Amino acid sequence: MARRRRLSLPVIVLIGGLVVIAAAAVGTLLLTSGNGGNQSGGSNVDRPVKEPTPRSSGGLAGGPEPSVARPASKYAPLLEEMPPEMRVNVSETFTMNITTFTASYWFDTNAQGEGLAQQWRIIDGYQVQYDPVGLAAQVVQGGYSAWIEVYLFETPAGARTAYEYYTNRLAARSGSERAEARPLANQSAAFRFAGPTIGTSDVPSVYHRFVFRRGNAVVSIQTYGAVPYMSTDQARELAVLVDAKLLGEAPAVEPTPIPTPAIGVIGG
Repeated sequence: MARRRRLSLPVIVLIGGLVVIAAAAVGTLLLTSGNGGNQSGGSNVDRPVKEPTPRSSGGLAGGPEPSVARPASKYAPLLEEMPPEMRVNVSETFTMNITTFTASYWFDTNAQGEGLAQQWRIIDGYQVQYDPVGLAAQVVQGGYSAWIEVYLFETPAGARTAYEYYTNRLAARSGSERAEARPLANQSAAFRFAGPTIGTSDVPSVYHRFVFRRGNAVVSIQTYGAVPYMSTDQARELAVLVDAKLLGEAPAVEPTPIPTPAIGVIGG
């Protein structure tokens, strides 16, 4: 797979009222802390719109810290486990190799990514993106896009350090807010970021991200949807499903592979 470009600005391209979302760029929406990043995050809508109160309460907070086996892909939700009328964005769904990992939006430079990959001893990574079939027309009626990233490390200690880095980076993003969500797994955190209006409508969008650690796994789930329908619930419910797979309480099935060299054991 070609190397992904590191973008400093979130990219949401509006074409004829349809939203085309680039996952690598959208990811930077909650990550760029100054240095040329988009600092607004405003919805450009005068009327106040309140998000629904989060209600997701399932899953286990605390509990075991397992060291789960590769591949990371088998812990991500499958298409049939997602809400109806969603599709896989194939170009943004892949097993990570060391190049795609260190060039990702989580790091300011490749060198930084390489150094932290060595420190954390990452052994595998996987990303999948799901979009609503109807794009913007579906988003304004309650549909949403979701990005799920699963990272596995040699030990829970390495995952713990990576989790702390990820959450600190999310918290430092200008415009990022801590969001309400019930704890999950060994560690978890939720964030919110206001987006622009959706397509040609006056409906404001919002991004939510739920990050958690279970044993040697760190999982990041981000959603994009319309404010009247979205809270942390959608991201957290997907997190509950992933956590159940990590705990062995739900079937962990590897999806049809997309050929990409795996990360392998770093330094081993």
